[in-house]
Amino acid sequence: MKYFLYAFTLFYISFTSFLFSQDRVLDPESDHEKAIKAVNDGEILTLDKILEKINRKFEGRVLSINLKDSEKGLFGWVYDIMIIDVNNKVKQVRVDAGTSTVLSVISGE
Repeated sequence: MKYFLYAFTLFYISFTSFLFSQDRVLDPESDHEKAIKAVNDGEILTLDKILEKINRKFEGRVLSINLKDSEKGLFGWVYDIMIIDVNNKVKQVRVDAGTSTVLSVISGE
């Protein structure tokens, strides 16, 4: 039950940030459909697999997750994950969605 609530919360945060993003353009194929297709085609890993690696590397709590595709000026799919650590420092972790490789970490004050 705890895992379900955690997964639902992450989905809700991602979905609402998608709905209210101002740079979103209406497209016949939604971002959600593109992401599902990319997972089914093996182009990107599932969020569960990405979070497994992130939780091993970074101690803290996930605040938000954003999946961006190559149409946003990137070289491929990436997850931008905001984490608050045990010292209340926020980190933005950019992860390659296809390999789960951490591409960058930006720490805030």
